[in-house]
Amino acid sequence: MTFRSVHCMTAIVAALACVPVLGAATSVEPAAGRLKAFVDPLDAPAETAVSPGTRPMTAVASAGSRLVGVGQRGVIVVSDDHGHSWRQVPSPVQSDLTAVAFPTPSEGWAVGHDGVILHTSNGGMNWSKQLDGRISNERFVAYYRSAAARGDTSAAPYQKQEENNAKGGASLPYLDVWFDNAEHGYAVGSFGSFAVTNDGGRTWQPGLEHVDNPDFLNLNAIRGIGGEVYIAGERGTVFRLDRASGQFKRLQTGYAGSFFGIVGNEKRLFAFGLRGTVYQSADQGATWQKADTGTDSTLNGATVLGDGRIVICGSRAMLLVADPVSGAFQRVSTDTPMLFAGIAADGADRVALGGSSGMSIEAIGARR
Repeated sequence: MTFRSVHCMTAIVAALACVPVLGAATSVEPAAGRLKAFVDPLDAPAETAVSPGTRPMTAVASAGSRLVGVGQRGVIVVSDDHGHSWRQVPSPVQSDLTAVAFPTPSEGWAVGHDGVILHTSNGGMNWSKQLDGRISNERFVAYYRSAAARGDTSAAPYQKQEENNAKGGASLPYLDVWFDNAEHGYAVGSFGSFAVTNDGGRTWQPGLEHVDNPDFLNLNAIRGIGGEVYIAGERGTVFRLDRASGQFKRLQTGYAGSFFGIVGNEKRLFAFGLRGTVYQSADQGATWQKADTGTDSTLNGATVLGDGRIVICGSRAMLLVADPVSGAFQRVSTDTPMLFAGIAADGADRVALGGSSGMSIEAIGARR
């Protein structure tokens, strides 16, 4: 496998805690000074955190009126009072979590390192593991091996890629997750990782063949926008789902760097990433123009406010607010100085943010 940077989120997770992203680590017993035996983060529930709302968080989503944040070491927090207070809920893993999504107020999914996919059916209060890298490594290789044995000549490169992904064990992360309803959804990640479910995650299948991604570039984000589904990735790649064929087809953006997210509405798309880069499209990705954001801060997450405005969060405690029609940006200063990694709308003019200092709420101000 050719080495590439897996994703900005991996660097973000490491930066949030200023330690390598390694999952559960061997530690020293205070009394005897003996090393504890290594415990796989997939086999250990998240430890109870002191002041969980201040733990490094990488993503946040709305589950109806509830806010749900996920972060390092499998920690999951919820707030039922618009972010004034946060409490930790049980999580079955200590793997770092990178993304969370709720297609309904009750049904939600979180994904992360070690190929983990978690599910909740009660608005984020309880979580169970649906998939991890140990399971998918075996099943996904077998899936394409079986297809090749049936005479599918196109299966060989996908089988090889799944075998390559499995060489490092259950370590590769899913970087984003999105569901268009409580049954059908996708998880995307490093080295082209792509999993799809049609039964609410009871079964997950690989889907490398569904993306026009022969180089197996990192897939960093997936979102439904204006009735379409888009994937954003490295080397300036954006893919749009062609529903007739079930294929994610590559769009030409003209950008060579990495996109870490995509957001928008039926009129305008915003793909964003390194060094404050934003590319806009007003024709569902057919053509793109670079936007003037006035910042070189790496942009990590985005949301749509209740009034339609687009808000993108940056790594230097900075928010960009875009008019949903004109696409013009306004920079908004925040009250909380931290690296922002994830964001979710909390009404028409407020956002919940997850980052290096935990969770925070910021007022954007009414639309002018």
